[in-house]
This record gives sequence, structure tokens and C-alpha cells, in this order.
Amino acid sequence: MKKLLFILPLLVFLTPITFAESSDVGMIYWKQDIVSSNSFAEIYVKDNDMNKKEYPNFADKFMITVWSDSSSNSLEIQVVETGVYTGIFKGTVYVADSGESTKNRLIAHPGDVLYAKYTDTTLPTGGSSDIVSAAVVKISGQNMDEILEKIDPSMRPSTSEEKVPTWIKNNAGWWADGSISESDFLKGIEFLINDGIIQVPPTSVSAESSEGIPAWVKNNAGWWAEGITTDGEFVNAVQHLMSLGLISTVSSESTPTASPNSSDSQLAELETQLEKCSEFTKAYQRLDCEKPIKKAIQLYEYKTTAEKFEVGPIIYYWQGLGTEGSEFEISPTGQAILSIRMLAENIGSDIVALNCTSPQICAYDVWDGSNAFKYSGMDFTSGQIVINPGDTREFNMLFGPNIGYGGTQFLYDPSLTYNFRINEDFGKLNILLELE
Repeated sequence: MKKLLFILPLLVFLTPITFAESSDVGMIYWKQDIVSSNSFAEIYVKDNDMNKKEYPNFADKFMITVWSDSSSNSLEIQVVETGVYTGIFKGTVYVADSGESTKNRLIAHPGDVLYAKYTDTTLPTGGSSDIVSAAVVKISGQNMDEILEKIDPSMRPSTSEEKVPTWIKNNAGWWADGSISESDFLKGIEFLINDGIIQVPPTSVSAESSEGIPAWVKNNAGWWAEGITTDGEFVNAVQHLMSLGLISTVSSESTPTASPNSSDSQLAELETQLEKCSEFTKAYQRLDCEKPIKKAIQLYEYKTTAEKFEVGPIIYYWQGLGTEGSEFEISPTGQAILSIRMLAENIGSDIVALNCTSPQICAYDVWDGSNAFKYSGMDFTSGQIVINPGDTREFNMLFGPNIGYGGTQFLYDPSLTYNFRINEDFGKLNILLELE
């Protein structure tokens, strides 16, 4: 064991050196290896050199090229930086099985290979290089692994969007520079376990050690916070340390199926991290710190206080009338006003789109037993809310005056029963509204 502990720090110290040499080389990847027909697909480019910082309050952007086996003409689509200084750029293309390729609409048939190309013009050598990533269009009912295995491995980078919350990466950096204690850092690790990002068998954590975490682990955490090492490498390092018993102050009983008390502790930790964001003096740093934590708190509150409705691959969370965003009232003019706010979570393996293109063509309405009331306002962008597997999106709908375009005026009769109706292709549901 002593020999292993002696060798392991050397290996970890060597890893960042390798990555530092290639840190200026960009990469491109599809968020999903398998893309469904007639859905949006996301493409990411990672290249810190493209974070120009010429305009400190704005995200940078540039063009990439996409094409498919069935599309003879390639498309130029824009990727936009996900934050002011992230160096990570995101683009979206709609994959359609009919029509013509145009703008951000790419024609591809089931079984086709999709390609995305990024030309890195800022290589350390001074030259440029075309970097290509590939994905496939799903064939219904067929295992796509055989098609994926035929793709050149160089076109299938394993990196995807970061799974580790940003606030935990901040934690690692603060611990590395001495801003927070080791115990605060371990709370972040416990969050990773409770959230299922790190899977550790209960028997893999040894008895508590008095030696604490080795200094080289703190260095590794700092490198990860700076982006020198990847999320996957950091998670693997933590798993390995726990298996050796080097990180032993995290309870071995901390699993993704934590008790309500553990969930309360999780919320408290999120709120603590949100407070720490106020320590940033620069506005953009504070906002980048707060955004992912606020999203995590919002998701926690929805899941613990809302009623859950499962419809196909989507779980709808609704906190009920009388909560923020979901209210009913009669205006001074006598007009009934009903607002609905929900959170939708995609628990499936495919991209799902919620659909509402107009009052007349919308998968959501209010029903009183004989009349279907159409919305007066909603926040579906371009008639859809696209949700990737594992992601959540909030949406709002308002029922009141008739806005035209096939709409209706919302009328309230206290003798009638009202339901909020969901009528998507993937499932249907009626949710009772207790209006009074």
C-alpha cells in the first residue's frame, strides 16, 4: 500500500503536464451519439483560444459546418459561447427526414451518419486543422451500436457537456487556494455521490483515516477547477481515492437514494454555495457562479414540493395554484385570468419536444367538460420547448382574453370542473384545477 501511495501522486502530477501541451487544440462533439429524426441536436466546440475577450461583457461566436450522408450540401451554422469566458460554444441543428437542407435544417434519414466540422486555426504550431465529429440518426427499434462502431473513433470524442455542477468546481478551486476548508470540499464530494454522479459501492470506503487528504489531491482539484483536467478525470480520481480509503470522511451510506434529511442537507449546502458567490467582486464571475446553483435549487424545490405527473418520457412537476407563476383571479373588468407554471423533466433516452405553435395548434389547453380554452400567452420558443435526456425546462402559460389566431376567451363558471390538458404525441393527461 505504501508503494502504491508513493507512485500514485507522481502519476497525477504528470497528467496535467500532458494536457497543458494540448490545451490550445480545439475539439468538437455532438451532445448525443444517437439523434432522433425530426428533432433538434446540439453540437459543442471546446477551444479556449476562441474566447477572444475583446468584448468582456459578451459571449463570442463563430461558424461550423454540418452535413449528413443524405445531404449533398453542407450547412454553415453558428455556435455561441455558453458564457462570457467559458471557451465552450454551442450550436443547434434541426435534423429532418424530409424536405431540403436550409439554414439550420439538415436532411438526414434513419441510419445516416451526421458530421460536424470545426476548423481550428489557432494551433500551438501556428497551423490549422479540420476537426470532425460524427453521430448517427436513430433507426426505430434497432440497436445502433453496430453503426456507431463503424465510425472512425477519432470522430467520436468521449467528452460531452459537463456533468459536474459548476459550483462544485468552484469549491475545488477555493479549497485548492485555501479559501474553504477540507470539510467544505468533502461536502461537495458528498453531493456528487448523492446526485449519482459518482457511484461508489458501500464496501469501497475504508475506516476513517487520521492522515486526511494528501496534498497532491488538493493540487489536482486546483487543476480541475482551472480546466487543465477534465470532469471525467476528476471523478475517476475521487473514485480511486475513495476505493483506497484516502477520502474516508464522506459517509459510505451516502447514495443517490438519500433520505429526506440528506436532501435537506443537500439544499442547505446549495444555499451555502450560493452565498459564497457574493464573494466575487466582478459581476460576470458572480453571475456565472450563481446561475447553476439557482437552477439546482429550483429543481430541488420543484421536486420536493410539487405534484409529479409522468407522461411518456416526460415528468411534469406542478406546485399547484396559489404558488409563484400558478395563480387564478378575476380582474376588475370581470375577466378570468389563469396562469400555469410547470417544470418538465426528460427521463427518457431521446430528445423530446413539447409542442405549442399557436392557440389553435397547441398540445396544452384548459377544458371545462364541453369547451377547450386556448392560451392567451406562452413562452414556447418557435412553438417548441426542446428537452435533452436528463434535462429540465420550465414553461408558463396564461389563459384570459382572446388574442386571435384561433384563440378563445377564458370563461369561469364556479359550477364547472376545469382541467389542464396535456395532449402530446408521447402521451396525454388531465390535471384537475381547483379554481375558486
